[in-house]
Amino acid sequence: MKKFIFIIIVLFTTLTACELDNYDAPDAKIFGKIIDSETGEAIQQEILEGSRIDYVELGDFANPPTQQIRFKTDGTYRNDLMFSGSYQIQARRGNFFILPPDTIQVKGETEYNIVTEPYIRIKNVTYAIEGREVVASFQLEQIADSPVKSIAVFADINPNVSQSLRKVANIAEINTIVDPENTFKLKIKIDPLMDIIPEGKPTFYFRVGALISDMPEAKYNYSEPYPLEIDYSTLPPVEPDIPGNVIDDAESLDGWNSGGFVLSLDTDAKEGNFSIKAEGQGVVIYQKKFEPFDTKVTKEEGTLAFWLFVLDTSPMKSGDNSFEITSSGGPDVEELAWRVGENFELNNGWNKIELKLKDGNAGGEINLSAVNFIRFYHTAITGPMVFKIDNIRFY
Repeated sequence: MKKFIFIIIVLFTTLTACELDNYDAPDAKIFGKIIDSETGEAIQQEILEGSRIDYVELGDFANPPTQQIRFKTDGTYRNDLMFSGSYQIQARRGNFFILPPDTIQVKGETEYNIVTEPYIRIKNVTYAIEGREVVASFQLEQIADSPVKSIAVFADINPNVSQSLRKVANIAEINTIVDPENTFKLKIKIDPLMDIIPEGKPTFYFRVGALISDMPEAKYNYSEPYPLEIDYSTLPPVEPDIPGNVIDDAESLDGWNSGGFVLSLDTDAKEGNFSIKAEGQGVVIYQKKFEPFDTKVTKEEGTLAFWLFVLDTSPMKSGDNSFEITSSGGPDVEELAWRVGENFELNNGWNKIELKLKDGNAGGEINLSAVNFIRFYHTAITGPMVFKIDNIRFY
């Protein structure tokens, strides 16, 4: 008797469950991509936690839930488990200008493309192996009004490489409105990639990114992933690290000022991503006050070294052209100074400057454990000039 009752209960439960689950299966699909209205190309996306589509099924529902579809890195999306019906749909949290919600009908295989503009277009991207580095060159067309916060190049063994999926990255904060004619260059050292795949001719994927500022939930805009085979056997030998205690790597304008020249970051660099460019005319070309800096060298054995670019040296043949460091926080006191033509010469283009501290003209006793001021000036420049400085260090 107990066995018979148990069988009846099981059958009733089974039939009831079948009745409760008797819903229609999804009978529609939606697919498409997010398209740049000017180029007609898909807007490249982030692989993880990137841009998404929010959609709500309309009809006789109380408080219908908002559901999401994520974009793939190539800017496409697809959902094969949709129900036929009317939907409110909107692409959000992306690297593009957000459009108002749209209402669409989904039935069968439905293609729905979102046409908008990216915050930044990344153009004319090239990659080259130079020495033991991969150099990415590119231009930016800025569509949004806000400054570009950062530029970057990402590398990985995965073709979906991006900010959230990368083994190696070089990210530079620039916080500026960009000139579409300016070519940026970012470098990735190959040696960290060799730690991932130590031998042979591996293929790595590279991708340039640029991030806009002041846009809520903005993501990087990207170029397409680029496969690059690196033949380790063709790389030059590893060079020893450049000696020196770097007081300024010229990767930022923070603290720098000038007396008539306009300062900017320039991708024509001898070390790192940038040099500091000075363009115009005046007396003080470069000047910066630091927190006290320990050079870790002596006056008898120490050297001050840096890279200096001069577009045209001819206006510098007269007048006082001097580079100075002090520990007084200002010019001329507790100073060492070197004059162009007396302590060092300059040629057009890049110059590798190495100044022996013992050869500097003293203006009082400098404290080499607390250097806090640098200045490069010229007293007789009468026309516009262009300078660049990079990697200032002591050794």
